[in-house]
Amino acid sequence: MRLRSVIIASSQLKKVLNFYELLGLVFQRNQVSLGTEFYTSQIENLEISFIEKINIRVDSQPHYTFSFKVSDINSIFNKLTQAGFIGILDPIDDKEGKKAILMDPDGRSVEITSY
Repeated sequence: MRLRSVIIASSQLKKVLNFYELLGLVFQRNQVSLGTEFYTSQIENLEISFIEKINIRVDSQPHYTFSFKVSDINSIFNKLTQAGFIGILDPIDDKEGKKAILMDPDGRSVEITSY
């Protein structure tokens, strides 16, 4: 079995898209026949999509975390924090390389590691 896609609902779609675009994802706008639009990005064999849901209930702590491998962790971390997004853990050396943790606009922890 292999995970093929993830679809995430957000009540603040523009901010969420901006966060993940600064992280390095490139989104394509899509629209279904009933008029709902969603934004999709492809990372290797995984499709990540975001859809807007107004009035979505946001828990104080989302139930999942993302982890991405990036080529220049310091540059990406700085770009995101300078854009006003919250850095939870500045880039540090870890046993597996370098890692940092940020928070996306919906409160999800997003770990970035270097490769």
